[in-house]
Amino acid sequence: MKKPTNELKSTPFTEVIELERIVTPDSEKRVDHIFVRRKKICKRHPEGFATEEIARFDIAWPEEPKEEIKESSKTNEEIEIITK
Repeated sequence: MKKPTNELKSTPFTEVIELERIVTPDSEKRVDHIFVRRKKICKRHPEGFATEEIARFDIAWPEEPKEEIKESSKTNEEIEIITK
């Protein structure tokens, strides 16, 4: 079950500026490790109060379509048994 990932966005009260984003794929766990550094500026504060934050999260890769397994073909062989 996948967890939804909501990225932080700017609102009328805060402005979000992305400073750095690093994406590291991990083929063993089938996820992308995301590292984001961003600056949040409060618009309602008279001096434009700013903070910097770091976020780390994983985004799962989409599932690969699985191949359908074909039923093995059954062969009926007739065996002759010779009795003396």
